[in-house]
Amino acid sequence: MTATDELSNATTLPASWYGADATIWERERRAIFGREWLMVGRADEVPEPGSYLTETIAGSPIFVIRDREGELRGFHNVCRHRAGPILWEGHGRCDILRCRYHGWVYDTKGALRRTPEFGEAAGFDKQDFGLFPIQVGIWRGLIFVNLSADAEPLAQAMTALSEETAAFPIETYRFHSRAEHEIACNWKTYVDNYAEGYHVKAMHPGLDREIDSNQYQVTVKDRHAVHQAPQRDGANYSGLWLWRWPNLALNIYPTGMNIERIVPLGPNRTKLIYNFFVSDISPAAEPTIQSALAAALQVTQEDVRICEAVQRNLDAGLYDTGRLSPRHENGVWCFQKLIREALAAA
Repeated sequence: MTATDELSNATTLPASWYGADATIWERERRAIFGREWLMVGRADEVPEPGSYLTETIAGSPIFVIRDREGELRGFHNVCRHRAGPILWEGHGRCDILRCRYHGWVYDTKGALRRTPEFGEAAGFDKQDFGLFPIQVGIWRGLIFVNLSADAEPLAQAMTALSEETAAFPIETYRFHSRAEHEIACNWKTYVDNYAEGYHVKAMHPGLDREIDSNQYQVTVKDRHAVHQAPQRDGANYSGLWLWRWPNLALNIYPTGMNIERIVPLGPNRTKLIYNFFVSDISPAAEPTIQSALAAALQVTQEDVRICEAVQRNLDAGLYDTGRLSPRHENGVWCFQKLIREALAAA
């Protein structure tokens, strides 16, 4: 069966996969978020030895830190004594890694160095109790982590996206601001919504005035998709709209970039994290920047409203599965197919 035939016959994921079936969430944590390269921050957030940032990956707390030689390292934020946190949430700088619970001390390479007042425990060797490491790397100024020890190298995983974004000077854009939105829905509910332009005319009147939503197209590629729509006269939406499996969106323009992370907080809650970058951060450019941010916020508010409504209906117990539009929902089909494949392989 060809991809066209598959899409023509495609049905949605079952409603129970969007939070009602708790086993799906646990399988996703391990099969998807435990194995994929995921963006967690910016390289300029950890510029020097001892600087760090923390994050939670589908329930797994982690941190990234520059060691004394300046190398970027990543670890689970879990002390090997009794699972206390090594670092509180956020980012900052520290000279040593000291568990916040009982004070065990680790170096920036993750080795256990001191266990204050622990006493003499039979057969205990500090070398056996280093922090659990994770893979970490930088792609075009952005930090990615992978919880799997046998994951492919980051550069290899990002080959397709590197080619897609080659024409844009991403590294020269300067960070402007960050915004967060918490949504009462499963993370897949939001990605389903992001994966198609079918809803633009009904849900985003402001955006619909800027683009011709009747000609909105999603081109599915190698674990990512490209979104395109013709601009109307006077609009300023030229650029590249990308989605990358499983939870990253990059909206890149000649004058800046909006990176959107779709972060699951649990089966029924999701956090959207936006990082806005601009090519010109001068005071003179600020009115234009604020106008663009306001437009992005308006679209987000509209998406939040519909995603939370869809989630309530998924939870109500009447709807189970639906049919996907062969014309408009190939992006949804691609995403849901990747979900099925990941869970089947788990």
